[in-house]
Amino acid sequence: MMDKSVGGSEVIVSTLNIETNNEAGVRQAVLVRNATKSYGAGSNRSAVLKGLDMTVNRGSIYGLLGSSGCGKTTLLSCLVGRRSLNSGEVLILGHEPGTPESGVPGPRVGYMPQELALYSDFTIKETLQYFGRIYNLRAAFVNSQLEFLTKLLDLPASDRYVKTLSGGQQRRVSFAVALFHEPELLILDEPTVGVDPLLRPVAIWDHLIRQSVDHGRTVIVTTHYIEEARQANTIGMMRSGRLLAEDSPDKLLAHYNLSSLEDVFLKLCINQGVNKGVEQLEIRANVSSSNETHQIVARTQQQQAGEHDNLAFDYSVNEVDLPENDVQRRNRINSNESPVTPVDLSAVRKPPIAILDHNACGANNMMNGISETSNTREPTGTASVAKRKRQGHPLKIPSLHRLGALIRKNYLISFRNIGIFVFIYLLPAFQATVFNVTLGHEPKGLKMAIVNEELDPTQGRVCNYTTDCAYSMLSCRYLRYIKDNIVQVPYQSLSDAMEAGRNGQVWGVIHFGHNFTEEFEIRQTEGDSTNVDNIIRSRISVNVDSSNHQIDIFIEKWLLEAFRDFFRDFMKSCQHEPEAGYIPVVFLDPVYGKKDTPFTEFMAPGLIISIVYFMAVSLTAGVFVAERKQGLLDRSLVAGVTMTEIFIGHSFNMFTIIMGQTALVFVCMLLIFNIPCQGNLALAVFITFLQGFVGMCFGLLITTICDNEATALNLSQASFIPLLVMGGICWPIEGMPFYLRNIAYSMPVTYAIESLRSIFARGWGIERPDVYAGILISIAWIISLLVLCLVIIRSRKYTS
Repeated sequence: MMDKSVGGSEVIVSTLNIETNNEAGVRQAVLVRNATKSYGAGSNRSAVLKGLDMTVNRGSIYGLLGSSGCGKTTLLSCLVGRRSLNSGEVLILGHEPGTPESGVPGPRVGYMPQELALYSDFTIKETLQYFGRIYNLRAAFVNSQLEFLTKLLDLPASDRYVKTLSGGQQRRVSFAVALFHEPELLILDEPTVGVDPLLRPVAIWDHLIRQSVDHGRTVIVTTHYIEEARQANTIGMMRSGRLLAEDSPDKLLAHYNLSSLEDVFLKLCINQGVNKGVEQLEIRANVSSSNETHQIVARTQQQQAGEHDNLAFDYSVNEVDLPENDVQRRNRINSNESPVTPVDLSAVRKPPIAILDHNACGANNMMNGISETSNTREPTGTASVAKRKRQGHPLKIPSLHRLGALIRKNYLISFRNIGIFVFIYLLPAFQATVFNVTLGHEPKGLKMAIVNEELDPTQGRVCNYTTDCAYSMLSCRYLRYIKDNIVQVPYQSLSDAMEAGRNGQVWGVIHFGHNFTEEFEIRQTEGDSTNVDNIIRSRISVNVDSSNHQIDIFIEKWLLEAFRDFFRDFMKSCQHEPEAGYIPVVFLDPVYGKKDTPFTEFMAPGLIISIVYFMAVSLTAGVFVAERKQGLLDRSLVAGVTMTEIFIGHSFNMFTIIMGQTALVFVCMLLIFNIPCQGNLALAVFITFLQGFVGMCFGLLITTICDNEATALNLSQASFIPLLVMGGICWPIEGMPFYLRNIAYSMPVTYAIESLRSIFARGWGIERPDVYAGILISIAWIISLLVLCLVIIRSRKYTS
């Protein structure tokens, strides 16, 4: 290292240690070069990582320091394979994250996210057992680690539920999860947040030092408590997406002649503000050789004492990265050889000076690329990332032991919340019951004002009539045939009755004139020769409150039916043909269904589909978004679980829920409320189940788009109304304008509802186009939604 002066500013030049690819696999656990990562798009695009370079040696503790929002968590998510860089290169244990050889995500890395990321309904023992199944560890090993970590981290009793622990205890359990499978690389994101400051050195850092020195594990720990990282071998000071400095704490303090790392960090900002943003800092990638020798000796002693390696990773696929064996280490240590033969730097072009461009208190350094010879592995920038996007990684076959762990976990969580579990099962049946009790029934208790001027006020307005062939008080005879659903309320004057209707006291007014019976007799006698005045005086005048269309229809229907029955009975009593004077249009037996089919039977198929569909949407979206927000999803994915396995695990759990919900809905509809099913019941159940799976896929799509429960809930609710009104649930699609029908039929539930309605009311089978169309469209929607989810997940991995 040498000091120079350029334009009045201090310049510190450091020669970076450049190693060959094989040496990097031995010496460096993490290698990051020219990493850039941005979020958002267009004018809202924000760069989080800006040409960042980082080197972490194996067997060392690396403290990544920086204020909140400087990009630490984003960098760690790229290291564990949860996000991908826009450009630059990342090597973890000698390989790209996500490749089978790296074991990352997977058992070679232990990850403690910033969130708690624990299942609150699990006990401490069940938490470790879950991750033990994910890593396919033996039960004996899991139990021994549980006992060891309980003593080491002073954990509460293993049968305590996580939700009953204090914040500090929960953080220690989270720490234990990251440690217990003995990973080669340990990544801890803000492990001391929420922990008693008095316990930080004892509970966290002392153990990290033992892991590094005694077991040779690499530890990366982030924190915004700068002085907390004094015990790290190397620290990287991060600001605005770049590293300001990367060296051992003692060397940084000595170089700046300061007593605290916080002062060093502030001086880096202040000096650059004074010098108008130009300074060059030493970027050092390796810890001192004495520390390395001490760690290697410790690892040799640990392995000679019989310590076990990471049992969760199959090294047969990663032999190039195996550390040297015990005999080689002992021979090398006894002969005082250097762990790695230094590279002849004369064959390597020296890197340009790393210039850090700052503003007043925000470091915006520009790390120039480092060139190497052909046998040196270095980043390939944007082209490399674009190539990885095109090539991708081989498709992983779902693992049975991970699937078993996920399915067991899902069921255990469900049964731990037995109240919610029963509620979820019974809610669709309750909804079906409410639907059948409240919808589709004839209204009752409808008050109608009756103004009958045929009645004699002097005789108490008594409504007497006969049942023989006599033209006497026919108004009273007609009123006898009105259904009991209408409550007849007599009024003496038409004005009073109309005023009652305007005040909402009655639903309408029925008015008979003074000589209604006589005028009706003249009309019947004269037939076609009757005059207009006679026709008007022989009418029954009805005024109805049409503000409620359904009630208006029912009143009109009942009054017409009453006159039909009255006229038939009167003609029959006079020995005339009852049908002679009635309208010459007759409705015979229906092709399908029955006369006067209740509206409930029309709506039943749509309600069955919509209940199962929307329950699946809400449950799936809620579960996935909650797990992701709490960090549970990320933690499982970093442990090696794939999204395919997570979806299969939840699908298995949802399969039983949907089957139970479907069965209860059909029992309520068919057995309790006697909704007829004329066709194949098994086919109807299958179509309903397919729609439940469509709802699951749509719920999964919502989770890929939304980042919190509120947004997911709003989106799922926003989709409810369009499907309800346009899916043919409440009203026939034929009632829509023609241009809307194509939109209605493009919705996921429409064809399924029509298929179910054809099975219920018509008894059609799968050979009918209207039936198998619902099956094919449902399958097409399932495939389309899953493909769209994969596209969005892949897109967000690179852009968000």
